[in-house]
Parts: sequence; C-alpha cells; structure tokens
Amino acid sequence: MRKREYLKVQLKEHAGRFKEDSEEHKRMFRVLRYGAFFLTAVTTALASLALAFPPYNNNISVAIVALTALTGVLTSVEGLRKPGELWIHERTTYYALLDLQRQLEFQEGDPEDPSSVDRMFAQLQAILGASGEKWTGQIVGNQGKEKN
Repeated sequence: MRKREYLKVQLKEHAGRFKEDSEEHKRMFRVLRYGAFFLTAVTTALASLALAFPPYNNNISVAIVALTALTGVLTSVEGLRKPGELWIHERTTYYALLDLQRQLEFQEGDPEDPSSVDRMFAQLQAILGASGEKWTGQIVGNQGKEKN
C-alpha cells in the first residue's frame, strides 16, 4: 500500500471514530442534563403538592426523596464521565482530522510528493498525540482541583 493510500485510510478511520464518539458523548450529555432538569422541576412541583395536600404528605415526601436521589445520581454520572467536555474535545479533534483529510484531497491532483505525504502523516500523529495529551491534562488538572 502506498503512503498516500495508507494515510487516507488512517484519516478516514480516525475521523470516523472521533465523530462517533463525539456524537455518543453529545447524546449522553444531553440525556443526563435534561434528565436532571426534568427531575428537579418534578421534585419542586411535588414539594408544592405536599404543602397543598397534607393528607398525602408522606407519599409525596417519599417520591421527593427518591427523585432527589435520582437527580443526584444523574449529576454524579455527568460529573464523573464528563460527556460535555469529551464531546467538545472529540469534535475539535474530528474537525482537525477533516482539515487534514481535505488538505490531502486537495493535493490529490499534484504529482506524488513523498515529503508532503510524510509531513501530513506527521500532522496526523501530532493531532492524535495532542488529543490524548490534552485529555490527560484535563483529567489530571481536574483531579488536582478536587484534592485542594
């Protein structure tokens, strides 16, 4: 396989993976965030109902506690998994890979220049390496903040 073809395959594969991952994390972020909003609103409404209907206060109080606990679980999962941050990080990397893919396609008509393909492969490696380093830095940085 020629270098250019190998680079095309790698770009397509990595761009596809980052696109899928970012879409998954976007969905997760929205489900968790909207779920927490909804449960908070329902809990608030139930608290008002408990005041309006004292005979049902015990049942409503149990529902309030259960929904509040579920809201806590959703916000904790969001805090641990960080889908919003992952979504943005992966989408940024995806767009960088698309830019590189577009650059490769633009040079398609030119006679093969091995040095330009080598430079683009080095860019691919740099994008993937920087992506991993950036995410690792964010995780380590957030853990350091939690300890203080």
